[in-house]
Amino acid sequence: MNAVLESILSTATVTDGRQVLTLNHPELPTLPTHVDPAEGAFLQELIADVRPRTSLEIGMAYGVSTLFICEALQRTRPDARHIVMDPYQRSMWRGIGLQNAERAGFGGMLEFHEARSEFVLPQLLARETALDFAFIDGWHTFDQVMVEFYYVNRMLRVGGVVAFDDADRRTVNRVIRYALNYPAYEVVQRKAQPAMRRSMLGRARRWASRFPQAGRALRSDLLKRDWDLGISGSCVALRKIAADERSSRWYADF
Repeated sequence: MNAVLESILSTATVTDGRQVLTLNHPELPTLPTHVDPAEGAFLQELIADVRPRTSLEIGMAYGVSTLFICEALQRTRPDARHIVMDPYQRSMWRGIGLQNAERAGFGGMLEFHEARSEFVLPQLLARETALDFAFIDGWHTFDQVMVEFYYVNRMLRVGGVVAFDDADRRTVNRVIRYALNYPAYEVVQRKAQPAMRRSMLGRARRWASRFPQAGRALRSDLLKRDWDLGISGSCVALRKIAADERSSRWYADF
């Protein structure tokens, strides 16, 4: 593991060169600010499989996910380009994410945009940018994530992967469920995920059969469309398996 990333994970601290901060510093937002090692390992697994020429990341913060992604890119395709956008990098996050990427030796592969994703993504599309991998981890309202997925879908090559962080939040979960209605996408299964999901689903169904009245109160969509689709957990990835050729009349409930 890269020494900068290892230090951050082992000490749970970052620095802007003047002050050492814990990863949940009281002066900074209380929203989650980094992926954990299990999520980072999953991102690296995805990158090793896809071997991206061009990847994209929405939301940088302290740069932990950037370090995981760039470390995997360096191993699989050293000439890769990683596009990152974060409108608050030098203000809210004190430039720490960029500093960490530079200290780790990944500055040369970064194309950084200090602007909101809804401004940057249309520009990338207009430049005919083609993506092999994207990680969406910015502002987590439904409409924001939906806008980001819309543009990523337009740029993602067939065979490419888009990953969503904080997928266990209802807002992000709903975007993923909507995307899985597209004929062009399928869930990328983690190695241990199918058995775990079958076990969870089996327990829920047994509980519902023992307590019928309470069972009727269970969300049917949770049983039939969340676990069964494989979108449980905090980081979910979708693979684009075909070109998006939906007609203008296309709609599917989600």
